[in-house]
Amino acid sequence: MAPVPQGGVWRMQLRWVPGGPALPGGADAAIPDRVRGRRYPVSTRTQTAAALIVSAALLLWPALWNGYPLVFDDTGTYLSQAVHHYLGWDRPVFYSLFLLSLHLTISTWPDIAAQALLAAVLLHLVRRTLLPAASPWGLLPLAATLSATTALPWFAAQLMPDVFTPLLILALSLLLFSPDRLSRPQHAALVLFATFCIAAQQSSVALCCALLLVLAPLRRVLGAAAPLGSFGWAALSAPPLLAGAALIAVNLAGFGRASPFPFGNVFLLARVIYDGPGMDVLRRDCPRPGWDLCPYLGNFPPTSDEFLWRPDSPVVLAGGHKHVSDEAGAIIAAALRAELGTELRAWLRNGVNQLDMFDSGDELRACPATVTPWIDRDFPQFERAAYAASRQTGGRLAVPAWLQIVHRTTALAGVAGCVLVLAVGIRRRHPAAGFAAAVLLAVLANAFIAGGLSAPHHRYGSRVMLLAPAVALLGGAALARGARAGRCHRPPAPGHPDAPSSRVCGEDAAAGGPEQTADAA
Repeated sequence: MAPVPQGGVWRMQLRWVPGGPALPGGADAAIPDRVRGRRYPVSTRTQTAAALIVSAALLLWPALWNGYPLVFDDTGTYLSQAVHHYLGWDRPVFYSLFLLSLHLTISTWPDIAAQALLAAVLLHLVRRTLLPAASPWGLLPLAATLSATTALPWFAAQLMPDVFTPLLILALSLLLFSPDRLSRPQHAALVLFATFCIAAQQSSVALCCALLLVLAPLRRVLGAAAPLGSFGWAALSAPPLLAGAALIAVNLAGFGRASPFPFGNVFLLARVIYDGPGMDVLRRDCPRPGWDLCPYLGNFPPTSDEFLWRPDSPVVLAGGHKHVSDEAGAIIAAALRAELGTELRAWLRNGVNQLDMFDSGDELRACPATVTPWIDRDFPQFERAAYAASRQTGGRLAVPAWLQIVHRTTALAGVAGCVLVLAVGIRRRHPAAGFAAAVLLAVLANAFIAGGLSAPHHRYGSRVMLLAPAVALLGGAALARGARAGRCHRPPAPGHPDAPSSRVCGEDAAAGGPEQTADAA
């Protein structure tokens, strides 16, 4: 063996091979017994796969407790669109296609299993980026903590695309702040996954654009280690462009409208009416030719949700959402011309209200009119029986009050932790700062996009706030490890400037050291 320079050590990785040849010169006698007898795992990929599967299983406990995947009023549309070959006016078809590819009108359990596994994979990639020296099994305590103290399992176990909102934020953060730690296949997979997340939910288009427009110019300040280059910028810009193109193509083919949201103005119409300016326009200008809402002006329900979704709402009586969309643009434009300041103040007020609304378990009620008919029509008897026997169908499912307090407390602590990680990470130019900034910006942007432009709901806030504890834990651990490494540096001995140091410090330690091989995704 080559001599070791004085004052330094050689780094090597040892693997014990049963029956293998002895080291020359009897050097194997110097190997400690605790190393000699350790059987190293055959494959890190196997460990990673096992950790991902167990972590995904931990995220499914609400469905196991319920006896069936959780549902929401919109679940019926998502289950039926791809099966019955129609396009809903209010819900993109891509999540419906995702569901069908897995349930095959047999069972919906594979759908939530895939959602939980995707959540585990994204958490693993972020953990590996920020803590590359950690064992793959380090994912398990993180998944267990999030499963017990956040709303993540309640979204992962639900037949709704809401779980893809936090996963989109993580995917974009990886592409923004750690592209140098991703392989080309991982880049491609994240681009396709982010594209799907954006196309699956209307609000994700605006959320993605807000994150990229604000964070991309600041990525080096927020700890990104290397410039993006042409490939990196292409990977960042591809998801919103591809998702927008897919939405426009589908809506053009299905509705004859070259728009990502062909009837999205109905949501804005409800907002301006119930904020005041839209109602003032209707009272001032009705009756008016082409405005079919006018005859029902005296029968508007108390809330915007009832205006949009009640079976006897003015929208339905006036011809339906797609028909009312034709007059919505004129009413919205008239309201904004007349009372732009009023509407802006209402938008700010709704966004601020949304920031304080993030309780878990929003609207976990039975859905006999919106989901049950599709389950009964399209699925076999054993699936219908499981759905009918579930706690939710029987009206017995709710997030316990004590658990809601745990979720809320953990989320707020996570936000505080992200603020701390952001401050320390910027000073150290650590990528953890970028992930923390993405979460904090997403909380704000989501509030003013979903809550401000639609209506404040706990579901909108909860699906983003659940990210804060995860990023705070991972970012805090990465910064703490980097700080310890920064204090451990031992310089080479005088006279041997090229000898490797005996410890890995600074940036190498934070990244797991040059000899550390990242586990497979």
